[in-house]
Amino acid sequence: MKKLSQFPLLILMCLGVLLFSCGENTDPVAPEPDLDLVEDEFVINAAFEDLDYLTLEVLQSSGLGLRTMGTADLCAGATVNHNQNTKTIIVDFGQGCTSPNGVMRKGKITLVYSGSNFLFPGTSISTTFEGYEVDGIKIDGTRTITNGGIDLVNSRVTLRVKIENGKITWPDNSSVTYTSDQTRVVSLSESGYEASITGTASGVSRDGNNYSAVVTEALLVKQSCVDEGIYIPSSGVLSFTYSLISVSVDYGFGTCDKTVEITYPGGVKEFTID
Repeated sequence: MKKLSQFPLLILMCLGVLLFSCGENTDPVAPEPDLDLVEDEFVINAAFEDLDYLTLEVLQSSGLGLRTMGTADLCAGATVNHNQNTKTIIVDFGQGCTSPNGVMRKGKITLVYSGSNFLFPGTSISTTFEGYEVDGIKIDGTRTITNGGIDLVNSRVTLRVKIENGKITWPDNSSVTYTSDQTRVVSLSESGYEASITGTASGVSRDGNNYSAVVTEALLVKQSCVDEGIYIPSSGVLSFTYSLISVSVDYGFGTCDKTVEITYPGGVKEFTID
């Protein structure tokens, strides 16, 4: 369950494959990419999926629609200030606090919305960050979600999601920059939400190399999995291009687990993310 905008580091696997191919290789076994890099990609995804979950719950508690089940995973020290005149919601985690689900957040996120209810097509929410961190990962940039249409019969809403000037920074000050453009079709029910995600992304990886990514089979994110701390899509395929090399990640068949199948030039590898 990884957001499209959070997959840059997996592209580095391609670099490992490229380096192996530069010299003579008499070994008939195809080299494997450095799968440890998948862990970094998971960290990015977890930070943004946590943000999506938090945003849905804050909208619900503020009476702006998108009703889901459950309570926002806010720690006791967090504050939510809703100014209806300026259509602004500020969620402030202060110097840091740990939520009931064990997520450490600090800093502020600011949501600025249009309209009186996000269920109306054309309404939008723009999120910016001020010293915001989740589990030690700092997030910067502007994330805009626009209601692209609603199906009341099936309790389904289509969201257009763009990230501009995105940046993820690790505690060691290494970082990834990116932009993304995706569509999330969110289905709501008494048991929570499910989001089907398609779209593209591009950016610069931690080592300064350009990458691009595209969802080739829609990624499915389930609230039931997120509630269990599993931020990986339960199904779908994401493909990357790096230095003219392609790598794809298959997220499975709908179960809440942390196992993915990676296909790279010369081989296939199953990998379980810690």
